[in-house]
Amino acid sequence: MKAEAFVPQDLSFSALVGDLGLPLLHPSDRPVLHLLEAPRPVPVEGALVLFLPPSLYPYRGASGFLVREPTEALLAFAQKEGLGVAAYPPWLAPEELEKAIQQRLFQKAGGMALAGLLDLFLKLPDRALLEVLHQATGLALARVALWGEVLGFAGPVPPRHPQEAGAGPGWLALEAGEGLLVAYGEEALLGRARGLLEVASRLLRLRGLERSLERMQEESLGAALLEGLILGEAEPERLFAFGFAEGVEWVLALAEPPPVPGRHRLAEERRREATLELRKRAGAFLDRLGVPYLLAPRGNRVVALWQVHHPGREAEGLLKALLPGSRLGYSAVHAGAEVEEAYREALIALKAARSGEALAFTALDPVAFVLLQQSPEDLKALVERYLPLPPKLLKTLEVYLDTAATSRKEHLLEAAEKLHIHPNTLRYRLKRIEALLGPLTRPETLARVHLALRARDLLAG
Repeated sequence: MKAEAFVPQDLSFSALVGDLGLPLLHPSDRPVLHLLEAPRPVPVEGALVLFLPPSLYPYRGASGFLVREPTEALLAFAQKEGLGVAAYPPWLAPEELEKAIQQRLFQKAGGMALAGLLDLFLKLPDRALLEVLHQATGLALARVALWGEVLGFAGPVPPRHPQEAGAGPGWLALEAGEGLLVAYGEEALLGRARGLLEVASRLLRLRGLERSLERMQEESLGAALLEGLILGEAEPERLFAFGFAEGVEWVLALAEPPPVPGRHRLAEERRREATLELRKRAGAFLDRLGVPYLLAPRGNRVVALWQVHHPGREAEGLLKALLPGSRLGYSAVHAGAEVEEAYREALIALKAARSGEALAFTALDPVAFVLLQQSPEDLKALVERYLPLPPKLLKTLEVYLDTAATSRKEHLLEAAEKLHIHPNTLRYRLKRIEALLGPLTRPETLARVHLALRARDLLAG
């Protein structure tokens, strides 16, 4: 960017009103940084106000008022506070006036007086910053969290938003801390506003980093307590210090990032980074929930305990906030001090969860619950003992057992059709299977086969 682009131009209230060709009733040299066309919970510093509020005092930090019929009270207030006042004729539509002002604010100063804009950005909360950016650029804007929640928006935004940084027809998505800053509008406007949006996104990233560091400092205190509760070495009453009132309902979840293959040093470093990223993202989501929570790393996993209102919905939201391909198991809802029990429940659920799945302990079927008490070596031995079949016969057995029909003849025909083989071929394969496993009409044979198939699925998950 050229050096002269940083020189703020004359965007004072008086200069802007003169540029619009409107009568100036009270001059002001205050810079106009953004437009405020309706009462909204945004900062008024540097705002050009296009309405007459019932109470003038909150607007003493504005640049001035541009209204259809100024009152004596407004003129007296402007004179006392050094604000500008101008009037616009009744035949001029407010929409046309707003558009003309926004064009001048953006085009005349390259997106606003940058020195004043940066100062304003540093003071604004995130939602107000979106409003100022919207008015400065004419673009619709949305702040989207990692888990897809819209944290704030300004202007008419679509119902769905990009999930990753990038650009497309009519939109631009930039990394902005713990989420994205997405802008929507015409390609020309997006191109002109790119620099301004980059500045805003970097500021949001810095704020996100600051919040993340603050959270991790607070979470480190809770991590020691959570570890102690899991091991049975801490008093449950200490939860009160972290906002968990007596009798409040909570769940405990175990999250695991996608596996990183290899035993070399680089793989270990990537596993460590994945765990740190998992903890950071989990903290961002739970902090956004606004409920008491504890967070602690355990090996390559992260343990989270939080006050719960909608267990399934919140667990799914937490999973979305994590790295793609992560999995999550969570306990039943508890209201006492059974942290050790809840951890065991979450661990069992995690073992049964597949990649990209959040599984509740209460959703496990009894067979999976029993099998998950066993070690992986025991499960593997169970599969090898009761499913000694080559892949083709194993697939035949699975399809045959999954096929439901009213008679054996229909059963054979339906299963053969699914396998794309002749019924006689299916009969031949079933004889081979029964020679190895026993008659499939006997309950004990079916029980052994069902256990072995479930054990194989759990090992694969």
